[in-house]
Amino acid sequence: MATKPSFEDGHLVVAAARVLCHRDPKPPRPEDIAEMLGLPADFVRNLVVALGALGILNVMENPFEMRVEIGDHTLLETLPRGSEAPSIKNELDTFIQRKKREVEETEKMLSLDEIAKKKQEKIARLEDEMKKMKGKSKPGPFPY
Repeated sequence: MATKPSFEDGHLVVAAARVLCHRDPKPPRPEDIAEMLGLPADFVRNLVVALGALGILNVMENPFEMRVEIGDHTLLETLPRGSEAPSIKNELDTFIQRKKREVEETEKMLSLDEIAKKKQEKIARLEDEMKKMKGKSKPGPFPY
C-alpha cells in the first residue's frame, strides 16, 4: 500500500485485533480481522501491512500465514484523518480523465478524415503505377 491508511481504518483494524487477541489465545490473522469487520480480506491485509510498516502493528509472517499483534498504538494519532487521507475517488477521477484523453487521441488518429485521406493517397499511388505500366508496353511472345 503506497499511502498511509486513514485514522478511522487504522483504529478499526487495531480494535478488531485487540478483541480477537482477547477472545483467542493466539494472535489473529488478517483474514480473521476482515471477517470480524465485514471488509474484504485483501483490503485488510494491505492495511495490516501498512500499519506494520508504521510500527502500529507487529506483523509476524511465516511461509504459510500472517499473524498480527498490537505494537505502538499511540502512533495511530499520526495517521491522516478521513478528510486528509487520499481517497480512491480522486484516483478514480484521474484514471477516468486519462482514459478519456487516450480515447480522444485514438479517435483522432483513426478519424474518418484521416482514413479518407490515406485511402485517396493510396488510390493516387496505384493510378500512377498503372499509368507507368501502360506506358511500358512490352511486345508479347507472339509478334502477330
